[in-house]
Amino acid sequence: MRTTARPLALVSSTIILSSCVLGPQPGSPDYQTPGSIRGDSAPHGTSFGDKAWRSVFSDSIMRELIESALKNNPDLVAATYRIEQARARANASRSDWFPQLGGSGGASANYGSINSGQVAPGSDRSSETYDLTGLLSWEIDLWGGIRRSNEAARAKLLEAEYLRDAVQTSLVASVAASYIEMTNLDERLAISKRTAQSREESLKLVTSRRDGGVSSDLEVGQAEALLGQARTAIPITEQAIAAKENEIRSLLGEFPGNVPRGGSLDSSLRIKGGLPSSLLERRPDIAAANQAYQAATAEIGVATALRLPTLSLTGKGGVISSSFDNLLDSNSGVYSIGPSLAGPIFDAGRSKARVDAAKALAGEALAAHDKAAKQAFREAADSINAHVKTGEISTEQNRLVEANLKVANVANERFEGGQSSYLEVLDAERNLFSSELDLADARRDQLLSVVQAYRALGGGWK
Repeated sequence: MRTTARPLALVSSTIILSSCVLGPQPGSPDYQTPGSIRGDSAPHGTSFGDKAWRSVFSDSIMRELIESALKNNPDLVAATYRIEQARARANASRSDWFPQLGGSGGASANYGSINSGQVAPGSDRSSETYDLTGLLSWEIDLWGGIRRSNEAARAKLLEAEYLRDAVQTSLVASVAASYIEMTNLDERLAISKRTAQSREESLKLVTSRRDGGVSSDLEVGQAEALLGQARTAIPITEQAIAAKENEIRSLLGEFPGNVPRGGSLDSSLRIKGGLPSSLLERRPDIAAANQAYQAATAEIGVATALRLPTLSLTGKGGVISSSFDNLLDSNSGVYSIGPSLAGPIFDAGRSKARVDAAKALAGEALAAHDKAAKQAFREAADSINAHVKTGEISTEQNRLVEANLKVANVANERFEGGQSSYLEVLDAERNLFSSELDLADARRDQLLSVVQAYRALGGGWK
């Protein structure tokens, strides 16, 4: 008992003294946010990003598409597996707190040389050895390296979870935006077909007038050019629609195919930024950058602890015998146990370089967090401004269409009454067609600004 009490007492006292933890304490960066998000009309109210995506995207078809994407999108599935990888690594790091137990067993037959002195005179040249051995190894966290390693692994796990949320916010926004763009192409196609049909009637009228000696071949050619413009837009738009449908199906993790249509997003939703400090909490990409910084900070402690000696408790015990029959006899027992101290004496600056590299990595992570935070405020301000301005553009574009429609009607009336040439109609019709397409795009941009604002304000992961 006296021989074992000393090493065990030493281990106990060492565990008590092992509360020293090296390196800086991991924590969130001390970040100063601006007083408000630029352009926000309610800087201290509830943010638009706090809404659940199902309350923002109320159209049933769009909801179904988003839900399908959240189940099957390969990028989101891959991000989920990265969480499992990080969780497994965190569990592996946690195991360093506990003793490691192992075992071995063996048997050997030996035949000694008499001439080399391996066998004593009169002894048998043949011998056998059997053993069963248990192995114990337990590293004491003398300088907090294991603790820092666990903190780093935990931070990396949280980083992986936040990165998955960031993938989800991007996915929700991408599906919604692609759906809006598809409906915009549908509207452009309808405008092109309606315009082509109207211009076919106009061509018939001009042709009949030429046959009656009222119009000229020039005016017929101009009418044909107008019709060709609208007809050319139809296959171009149909091609874009098919490509957009395939894009949506890809986001859903499916093969190319048709996409159902339904309603659309409400462009009249009020966009509010809310508290600037809460933006950093809602944005999962910034939360991930925060955890990356904390992991890098913890790694400084790990690298610092590697510069100092390590204390381990090692033990070995079991049974060994020259005869298999009495291997488990009490007289075959053998063991040894005791602490061991090991550490670098001279490594040509390798350990210090590891610490310097860890500090530099933490500095890089802090800079990345700063960049992500400022980018978030930029995106939020841009999206709020875009929502306001696209609404104004849509209003003015609608007035422009009404004005061009009046001009086109008057031009056609003047032409049919013989008061002007078809060139006046040609110019008016072109302006009307262009303004109608621009109005469709303005409505699209207004809807897209809602999606962009929702993503920029941290919505989509709830």
